[in-house]
Amino acid sequence: MPHDPTTDLQQRVQVLEAEREAWQHALTLFSEAPAPYLLLNSQGRVQEANAAACTLLGYGAEALRGRPFARFLSPGGQGTFEWLLGQAGGPAPRARAEAQLLHADGTLLDVLLDLAAPAPGSGPGPLRLIVTDITPYKEAHRSLLDTAASQDAQLQAGATRFRAAQQELEGVVTVVVQQLQLPVARAMNYLGLTRRALGEEVPEAVARPLLQSERAVQQIIALLASVDRYLQMRRMRLGLRRVDLERVLREVLKHAQPMMADRHVHITHDPLPTVQGDSQALFVILDEYVANALKYSKGREIARIHLRVRETDTEYHIGVEDNGAGFNMRQKDRLFHLFGRLHPSRSYEGTGVGLVTVRRLCERFGGRVWAEGKPDQGATFWFAWPKPPVLLD
Repeated sequence: MPHDPTTDLQQRVQVLEAEREAWQHALTLFSEAPAPYLLLNSQGRVQEANAAACTLLGYGAEALRGRPFARFLSPGGQGTFEWLLGQAGGPAPRARAEAQLLHADGTLLDVLLDLAAPAPGSGPGPLRLIVTDITPYKEAHRSLLDTAASQDAQLQAGATRFRAAQQELEGVVTVVVQQLQLPVARAMNYLGLTRRALGEEVPEAVARPLLQSERAVQQIIALLASVDRYLQMRRMRLGLRRVDLERVLREVLKHAQPMMADRHVHITHDPLPTVQGDSQALFVILDEYVANALKYSKGREIARIHLRVRETDTEYHIGVEDNGAGFNMRQKDRLFHLFGRLHPSRSYEGTGVGLVTVRRLCERFGGRVWAEGKPDQGATFWFAWPKPPVLLD
């Protein structure tokens, strides 16, 4: 059967019509796309721009054709666009960057540029550029940064005022303590002289109030000494070095000798580690814990005190265990607070400041404190010492 050229022509026309319709459809999608969309040649000149791109730039499509897109960017954005062109011509067919776009009315807009080259193997074609206006997001981001900077400045100013107020308060308390020490010492001496002047044959009605007055003044003296030691601890200049806790304990036990006089005291300890810390601070901590154990075990025929050591990957746990009066665990949260006594002062002397001093010192090295006990079955007071510690203000 002979070949019919008319049939070939009709098929060719149909193919061309389909291609034209597809092209028209693609042009419609391009023109009506909601995102600003431009087609560029390899030098970055505009070949086509859709309606959204014209609106964003403030120019008509005819005014844009043939012009370098970089001219619509700020000087800094022009360098960014040149980098994008280089990226699109390389092995990565897509590149993205932020820039500033210059609108026809002179307004600068923050934009996100997405530049894509034709897919590998698809042949030559225009570069596709999508321009997204991110001005509202950048303004919101700048506003958040400004707010954060303002809040940070306010916090810094508040912290400065707090430190100044704290230093002023500590100064006032220090002066009050110093000013009270002399008159209180004089009052104690006066009461002693009065008692001696009255002699042995003193009526109960006189002797009892006199004795109570002496005890009250002694408590005031002890309280002043404790507050003074607490203030000294807060001003203590601390450092980090290797500290042998065995050596520190020996010094603590020497200092505790007056409390152990005329008593049966048995003190033992696990092998104590060498830690990173401050020897003066660790002396105060162990001194307070040992003194606390001696005080609350004074009612025992034999006071037994043992220093326990536990070790984790990050900390040493040092505990001072005694067989003394103990305490109810429901009240443990009061122990390390200022004046947080659990026992009446008439039974056990003290001011409720020593354990606060321990807590504060431990916290300055990133440590912590806690206690375990049972009524009339003794207690163990612990502190956790980091390895290595971080010295805090």
